Formats: sequence, structure tokens, C-alpha cells
Amino acid sequence: MGKKKHQRGETNTSEFPSSSNSIESGNVYTSPPFKFIVEGTAFYLHAALVSHYSKPLDRMMNGEMSEAQKGSAPLEDVEEDTFGRFAEWLNKGNYTPGKVSIYPLDEPGSETSPSEKGVVEDSETKKPEEAPFGFLQPAQQGIFANNPTTKSWQMRKRSGMVDSWGQKSSSRSQLKESFIHRIATVRQESIDIPHQLPNQSPEEDYTDVFLSHAKLYVFAEQFDIQTLKLLVLENLQKTLAIFTLYQERTGDIITLLRYVYANTSERSDGVEELRTLLRDYVGYEMDILMKDDEFRELMIADGGALLGDFLTMVMKRISD
Repeated sequence: MGKKKHQRGETNTSEFPSSSNSIESGNVYTSPPFKFIVEGTAFYLHAALVSHYSKPLDRMMNGEMSEAQKGSAPLEDVEEDTFGRFAEWLNKGNYTPGKVSIYPLDEPGSETSPSEKGVVEDSETKKPEEAPFGFLQPAQQGIFANNPTTKSWQMRKRSGMVDSWGQKSSSRSQLKESFIHRIATVRQESIDIPHQLPNQSPEEDYTDVFLSHAKLYVFAEQFDIQTLKLLVLENLQKTLAIFTLYQERTGDIITLLRYVYANTSERSDGVEELRTLLRDYVGYEMDILMKDDEFRELMIADGGALLGDFLTMVMKRISD
């Protein structure tokens, strides 16, 4: 049988760096190092290894560009930490994400009192005081509104199929289960990937953790490193799946959303994997996020792809 051809955007997991089939080790260790300069720091990487995974970087190192003649190249708009994770992935098959920061919430001057700490209750156990779409313009609200005067709506309300503003009672748990149990294809057993520990309190700030994944994804997209993109998606998904979204920590997610939608764009087929991942996450955590003024302001300010993805998930949370 002939080998299956892989199109751009598809991932051949047999080409993951830790695989012995990925590239002949002799070619790696005998290839000359190429110097990448990132934020003033020099990284020396084996040219053959880099070329194997990235065609754009291969052209930079081996093409007719002046960088190829010099044996070095500066990379603009790339952070040192992000490139360091790329180099780590090349050599180890995995990377170390950013660190969790601890910010006590009960210090003098804190806006959050100790009594406000804790996990926000699910919408299934405690209904929000306001409809979750109040921030939308009237015309936008009308797209999703249920008519409580209709007989079918009243029947669904009495049967427990919807709550007071039309939400299916089981939709959040179904969306969460679907998100948590996504199948990983790159996180292979042969790769020593440490397990991400769940957060234990609202004092744990995961902003750097989330952004480290997102920035590496954007880097991998820029230089067409498909296996790295997929690994980042799976690592971020595993982290979000065990992340308890305290009301005090909604800013961590909002910062992630703002960065991703500002630095990614839809492909010609209308799909962008990282945006899709975050859209699905927001789908089951929207009850908590919607209580944050910054999140609502972000939706309004965006008015485009982010708002469109959010409304897509709203449709899944509302009855017909």
C-alpha cells in the first residue's frame, strides 16, 4: 500500500521528536548548529533537526537568504521563553510551561474578602440572577430569546428541560464531559510528560501557564510546525480540564482569550484549532465568566470572531 499523503494542517504523529523514526540521529548530531538570536539571547540548534520540522525555518537556514550565509538569524516578535520551549521540545519531545504565581487575596487593600473565596456554584444548582445575555444589544438578544408565553416553552420549563431563561439543565455537564474526554493523539506514552496538577485555591494565578501554551502555539503556527501545534493543544486542554474556575480567577481565562483572538486567524476552511478549544471551554464555563464585567466588555469590544464563537456556544446552551 502507498503511504498516505499528509496535507498542511494534518499531523503525522510518527514524526514526533521522541520517535526513533523521526530523523536519523547521525544527521542530527553531525549537522552544524545554527544560531538563532531571540531577544538578545543566542540559541544554537542542530540545523538538520530544525529543518526536519519546519519548512520556513529550513528556508531561512538553507535558502538564499542572507541568514543562511551568516549561519545565524534574529527572530523578531518571538519571546525568549517561547523559543526556549521550542528548543526544549526539539530535544526532549516536550516542553515546560509557565509557572503558577501565588497572590494572596486576603491582604489589606484586596478587593476580594475571605468570605468571597470559593468555587462559584454551577448554574444547575444556583441560577444566575440575571439572564446571561443582558450585555448584548436588544437585536442580538432577540436571536437567542425564548418566548415564555409559548406553550412549548412552558412545557419544557415544567418538565425541567430548561431553566427560567431557557437553558437546558444538562447541557453544561454534557459540554464539560465532551471537553474533558477529548482523545489525545500526540501525548504518547513514550514521552515523559509530567502531569499538570490541579489548582487548589483562587490565590493561584495561571495566567503565565496559559499564555506559555498559547504563545508556543502561535510560534508553531507561524513556522508551520504541525506536531508541536497539536501537542500544545493537548497540553492546554489537559490543563483547562482540571482547572477550577474560581470567580477570582476569571481574569486568567480572559487574558488567554484576548491573546489568542488577537494573534490567530481563521483558516480558509473556517476552523482554527486553538480558538475552537477555547470556544468549547467557554461553552461550559460561561455562567461564571458572564459575571465578570471584563469578560462582557471583551465580548462587546471584539464584536467579531470571539463574539461569534461565544454566541455559537450560547446556542448550544439554549433550547430551541
